[in-house]
Amino acid sequence: MYLLSCPSCQAPVSVTPAQAGDQVTCPECQAEVAIPKLGELRQLPQTGDSDSPAETPSRSVAGTITFVALSLVAVAALLGAAYNGIRWAMIESEVTTESHLEDIDKNYKDVDPAVLIREFEDMEKYSLDMVMPYKYQVIADEKARWGRNALIAAALAVVCGGGGLIAASQGRTG
Repeated sequence: MYLLSCPSCQAPVSVTPAQAGDQVTCPECQAEVAIPKLGELRQLPQTGDSDSPAETPSRSVAGTITFVALSLVAVAALLGAAYNGIRWAMIESEVTTESHLEDIDKNYKDVDPAVLIREFEDMEKYSLDMVMPYKYQVIADEKARWGRNALIAAALAVVCGGGGLIAASQGRTG
């Protein structure tokens, strides 16, 4: 609320920004007082309401605490994303399934047909179950895990950072 002085008796008249441009009756002399437009009204002194200042700091403190907490989580998540991203980038896997199959195809073209027949007979005789995956596949899986963890941590950082900014803006406007 703003304080406006009556032009007749100089008594203080309290007005709200919603009343800008209207007229109000002076509580002392009952004269009509013209309220200035909003731009001029905001230049006038404000009344000291006891309710507003008490509520604003508590909202601001809560918003600040939420902002700080979410910001710390966002920073920790960014650090985790950076660590995971560096680990992902450091893993080199030169062999892929396609290159492995090309090597097998190339090597089988150079092998004597009698050796292939003997190998086929051994395959029928012994089990073909692979106990473990190929080493290149283990490396590719590990690289994929580091990349997935980096993306999850980065998404968490974005969500917490956005939440912190929202909490900070609500703390200022609340």
